[in-house]
Amino acid sequence: MKMREVTSGVEIKPGQTVRFEPSGYHIMFVGLKQPLKEGEHIKATLQFEKAGNASVDFVVQSIGARSGGSASQGGRPMQHGH
Repeated sequence: MKMREVTSGVEIKPGQTVRFEPSGYHIMFVGLKQPLKEGEHIKATLQFEKAGNASVDFVVQSIGARSGGSASQGGRPMQHGH
């Protein structure tokens, strides 16, 4: 397996869900000023071509964590395809 940057975005068709997780699509934060700490919350904005922006809250997990962590929008799990 080889990591590569997806420069054209990730298509999410109506009614579909795309999961960002280890060994699949994932988001990398580069150029950080300090190391991330487990349990810390990172606020970010996802930009959607047709649906606009969505504020998300990522929770930092340890390497290899498989707890099914998720991003949320306004404290609610994000819903796709609406």
